[in-house]
Amino acid sequence: MLEFQTPSSVTRAYLARESGAAYQVSIWVPDGQVPEGGWPVVYVLDANAMFGSFVEAIQRSGRRPDATGIGMAAVVGIAHGSERLFATEHRYRDYTFESSPLVESAQAGGGAEFLSFIVDQLAPELSLEFSFNTERQSLFGHSLAGYFVLNALATRPAAFCHYAAISPSVWWQPAALAERLSALSQNATGKIRGVLVAVGEWEGAPAPWLTAEDGLAPEALTTLIARRAERQMIVQASSTADILRPVLGERLSYRCFPEEDHSSIVMIAIQRTLRLIFS
Repeated sequence: MLEFQTPSSVTRAYLARESGAAYQVSIWVPDGQVPEGGWPVVYVLDANAMFGSFVEAIQRSGRRPDATGIGMAAVVGIAHGSERLFATEHRYRDYTFESSPLVESAQAGGGAEFLSFIVDQLAPELSLEFSFNTERQSLFGHSLAGYFVLNALATRPAAFCHYAAISPSVWWQPAALAERLSALSQNATGKIRGVLVAVGEWEGAPAPWLTAEDGLAPEALTTLIARRAERQMIVQASSTADILRPVLGERLSYRCFPEEDHSSIVMIAIQRTLRLIFS
């Protein structure tokens, strides 16, 4: 394990014991006295794109919990060990639990091993070192990482108390996910305090600014429309929430955010996730 430090965070290189895969893990802990029971902690996937945004959101909003509903929490970001924001081939490997008829990937299906790395290797080690509250661990993922979050909820429901699946790529394998989630029981989900499933209004069709008149090539627009029609992001997210609602009840929050697209939803979702953690 290699370690790199900045004034406000520490970044380490890890190897997963089970799979041998390499990860870059960034840890940020708030200043001040550790609260009773330890710091709440949110584990954030695709950390090269998300870690800094989470830390900044907590630094801004956590100063005024009376106004924001958000307190102070630690952030652990997990990235795939390169400078790319999104390492596509590794995301296919780690965020999926089986292959998809819509994507060709020889590496797909390593989600169980990746989840084991987080839950059984990384989290216990960091909780001891940084005084994290193991009863207040949360997991956040967007897009294909959101699909992973839903599968983590289905297969290891007691691992986290909050799950945030933002614009989840349910299209990857909706039948397999539905089967796993349908098998959940109220007893198995007893430790879960809240689940957020969210999608943007403009994920079902191109947003108003994505037009040929605004410079988008006609063939690119046609491809985008076809892909979104095939993937049915809003329908799939809503259907997933419907499966979870009988088991989770009021602990489930489903949101279709107006005027947001697959990318723009992230900043709103970060704030809503943090508010969920402290609700």
